[in-house]
Amino acid sequence: MYLDHDYRPRRRRQSGIGRFWPLFVLVAVAIILYETQPAWLVERPLEATPTPTRSAASFLAEAQAALLRGDYSAAIAAYERVASIDPQNPEPYIVKSRLFLIEGNAESAHQMATKAVELAPTDPDALAALARAEDWLGNYTAAMLHALDALELQPDNAETLAIIAEIYTDEGNVAQAQIHIDRAIELDPENVLVWRNKAYLLERQGQAREAIEALDKALSLAPQRADLYLEKARIYRLRLGDFPSAVAAYRAAVDANRTPLTLTALGEGLYFTGDHLVAIRTLNSALELDPNYAPALVYLGMALYARRNYEDSAAALDKGLPLFGDRAREEHYYTAGLAHIYKEPRECEEGMVWLQKALEKNPQSGPALAGVRLCANAGGG
Repeated sequence: MYLDHDYRPRRRRQSGIGRFWPLFVLVAVAIILYETQPAWLVERPLEATPTPTRSAASFLAEAQAALLRGDYSAAIAAYERVASIDPQNPEPYIVKSRLFLIEGNAESAHQMATKAVELAPTDPDALAALARAEDWLGNYTAAMLHALDALELQPDNAETLAIIAEIYTDEGNVAQAQIHIDRAIELDPENVLVWRNKAYLLERQGQAREAIEALDKALSLAPQRADLYLEKARIYRLRLGDFPSAVAAYRAAVDANRTPLTLTALGEGLYFTGDHLVAIRTLNSALELDPNYAPALVYLGMALYARRNYEDSAAALDKGLPLFGDRAREEHYYTAGLAHIYKEPRECEEGMVWLQKALEKNPQSGPALAGVRLCANAGGG
């Protein structure tokens, strides 16, 4: 067959409907979608993703990290969260008791340790914490009973042995204190409390420089422990009369943990060295952190008095002494009284209140008696 390559078949013409059927399909789909509105087509408002509830373990980790950097306030706050999530766990109360003692707050330490023992009566760490808090409150018999209970439960616990040594030291039983602290060092030579209590025993034995060496050992293990620097400073100042070394230790405490306690200790140290201007600035820094911190107010008043700023001195002491309570000494009271007497205008009536308190401490107080005579000669006003 011959094929004509030039032939082309004629195309059949489509009807009008045939040409537009794809458009009809699209319109039909659109109508169906509009009527049914499947979930994926409808715009939905954004919903917040639920925040996972933090576990007690995460707050424990946060507390331990705060301890390592010396931020005791943050550590206490984190342990409070642990206690709220896991109220039957004694650990937050045990650690908070230890932290309160580091800050010198024996009453709060006792409350926390008591709670820990209520939750876990046979936990040796809880009993040891309560023993140490009782010791700091001067309740030596109760302290020793709790410590011995803890030791019976865990005979080779170095911290419990160190606490027993501390109690014996406070009771004046040096021989027993020495036996227990030596055993504690043998069991755990890298324990901070063991070396701290070794220093305490040495200090009470009159071995001040050896006590500082023991504190240096403790600080090599825990350089963030501001309280250990404060103990060094106290020994330098009160036992050795080395005020420059005391101030250096106070500064190290502030560097480790800047708190009202450490700033006030530095301000007090500067006051006793006669550097009153820097003392005033340092004590004001403490009061910026806590405007009602009684020791800072009292020593600020003392430093201002030394600078003959009697008006501000009287104001600081008037506020600080009632908060200071039984810790106030004779010189604090007569300084407050004399500040009122020397300020302009003279305030003998207000001053006499404080002078009488000084005389209650010491009826032969020379400065207080001088203030009384001054007001009497001036006719009381």
